[in-house]
Amino acid sequence: MNLHTSIPHPLPRRPLPDTCQFELLDLNALQDPCSGRIVHLYSMVARCQSCETVFKAEEGQGFVSTSVARVLRCPAGCGEQALRGAALRQWTPPASPAPLHSASPLPPAPVAA
Repeated sequence: MNLHTSIPHPLPRRPLPDTCQFELLDLNALQDPCSGRIVHLYSMVARCQSCETVFKAEEGQGFVSTSVARVLRCPAGCGEQALRGAALRQWTPPASPAPLHSASPLPPAPVAA
């Protein structure tokens, strides 16, 4: 008879999945104005860098939230990537390309002496 008590070991933490890379094109979220923390993530628009598919992901349809990250999945089945909250908070929209026929800037107004 063994009278030693065993201490349960915590389950091993699974590494976050990163089998694919995405370019985040748009983010629709409610953020705390003071901390910048994302209170609710409504949707993301992303481009899969493996198959070039552009898609809109919503909770349960393209991404799932875990306690440490949002896991974004390619709808074409290429893979998934974990996006941590800090990366989403710091995201800024990509710069829009310059129009093809942009007007040249106006010269500065002459200074009256």
